[in-house]
Amino acid sequence: MATAHKTASPAPVVAGLPMPSFARIGVTPMTGACGAEIHGVDLTRPLEPAVLGEVMRAFDHFLVILFRDQSITPEQHKAFSRCFGELTELPQAPIYPGHADMQEVRREAHEPVSVVPFTRFHSDSPFLPTPPKCMVMRALDVPAYGGDTAFANMYLVYESLSASMRAFADGLKVVYSGKDIWRKNAALDPDKRLRLREDHRFTDDQLENRHPAVRRHPVTGRKALYVCRAYFKRFDGFSEDESQALLNFFDSLPYRIQHQCRVRWEPDTVIVWDNRFTQHCGVHDYQDERRHLVRTTIIGERPLA
Repeated sequence: MATAHKTASPAPVVAGLPMPSFARIGVTPMTGACGAEIHGVDLTRPLEPAVLGEVMRAFDHFLVILFRDQSITPEQHKAFSRCFGELTELPQAPIYPGHADMQEVRREAHEPVSVVPFTRFHSDSPFLPTPPKCMVMRALDVPAYGGDTAFANMYLVYESLSASMRAFADGLKVVYSGKDIWRKNAALDPDKRLRLREDHRFTDDQLENRHPAVRRHPVTGRKALYVCRAYFKRFDGFSEDESQALLNFFDSLPYRIQHQCRVRWEPDTVIVWDNRFTQHCGVHDYQDERRHLVRTTIIGERPLA
């Protein structure tokens, strides 16, 4: 009598690709679009090479990785961050006191939402010649409810476009500029101003750059949409009206819920997100409570078309 052979089930698809295997860490996807919670990792100590390799595999695949209950010092925070690359400063982001190579996102209980930059989906600092690769952020104080951060997988956003629209977007260039943010901020009423870094060492050439509207991963070649309203100046070669019309369409795409995950913050939660291939948005759905996050920023490569 012939023996029946079982066919191995294919790996489930998550974040647009088959789920990788992990032997040294626990990985729980947050949604089908992006994000995963990592279990069994202690960030107070250097990670063994095999464990670190799997953490990096999770980061590359899910784009957003989350670690709970990580009571780490600023130096331990920076040591883990250096696993992803070289730390860098940002010209506009407020410095975490006592640590010039760390930034903070802080809204005090009495402050309005406007003190926190960009409560819409965005990529951080796209105006730089080499925008950040990723951020490593830890929660110090968070509201009892609310104050989440949402993320959108920009690979999936690009892949959801029609073939004709992908071909059109492939040929676009975007001019991003951070030159005017301090002047514009100073012109606002005091109760509507952003909390910005007061001085920096960046040059004007570093504060305005042209990048492809669709960027390619330097290793895999996978493409993602790289258009956001933050720091947007124009599409190269298009009029202001044309640029705004195109921006309105592309800027709407990260808001499609099928592209998203959402992180619920708790004290000592640490997340790492790929700033190149996601967009993120702080959800300010709380009042009269403090929200204080600290982070490091890892320098990236010049976006590739």
